[in-house]
Amino acid sequence: MTRIRMMLPDDIPFAIKLTNTEEWGFTRQDFLRLRRLDPRGCFVAVSKKRKIGLITTTTYDQFAWIGNVIVEESARNRGVGMQLLNRAISHVERKGIKRIGLYSYPETRSLYKTLGFAETTQFVRYTGTPRKRRHGEANPLHFRHLNNVARFDKDRFGADRKKLLRMLIQDFPTLSFVSEKGDKILGYIMAKGAQSGYEIGPWVCDRNTTESAETLLKTELTQMEGRRVEITVPKTDAVVARLLKASAFLPTGEVVEMFRGSLPRRCSRSILAVAGLEKG
Repeated sequence: MTRIRMMLPDDIPFAIKLTNTEEWGFTRQDFLRLRRLDPRGCFVAVSKKRKIGLITTTTYDQFAWIGNVIVEESARNRGVGMQLLNRAISHVERKGIKRIGLYSYPETRSLYKTLGFAETTQFVRYTGTPRKRRHGEANPLHFRHLNNVARFDKDRFGADRKKLLRMLIQDFPTLSFVSEKGDKILGYIMAKGAQSGYEIGPWVCDRNTTESAETLLKTELTQMEGRRVEITVPKTDAVVARLLKASAFLPTGEVVEMFRGSLPRRCSRSILAVAGLEKG
């Protein structure tokens, strides 16, 4: 019999080991951050006292996000993934949230569709190693920017991510940048990681400020010269694809965004890169 229980700090080494089998690159800090975002929203599957799977959730004010749905290879095709998903959905709905999003790889779409998830937008995962370049000109994003950036982000993402943005500024202060004109926010970019590799996102900028978007990306990449960098962007965004290819990034895979419940009100065209497959 498989039991689903809340993830504890002592489970993090298992979570890292299991996600490493898919080369997802999670660190202890990543899982601690997810637990800080929703302390009771991460779960582990246990069978005969052995941990065999996990799932995480991040709850915003308007919708929630499911991530890290993974089961040990030897325990697959036994319904464990479905158990994990049902527990995650139940947790979110008990908090009064009816809209739930996730990113799916092609091979798992049918599973999510049985639970009422519908496909919305295609995304492409790019990987690259930035070359040495002239330093960008975007300004560092400090805590004094947080309120304005969080309002700007909520209008475009469709939910309040202020708690997440605060954590990213705190944990990665040298990887957070903002473009502004007077008191007006034109866009911002953030990233996480270390010398072993980085992931860029969120990257949010309005379509009428393409120059700001390019400056933000170039500034971010100067912090990552010679290191492996990953980023997930909308498949149909030709401008973002051009900017990434100009920096020698190559597409390495695709995922599709899926939602259960009605779609949130948001400005998808302003989302140039997601915060992470596990967070939306």
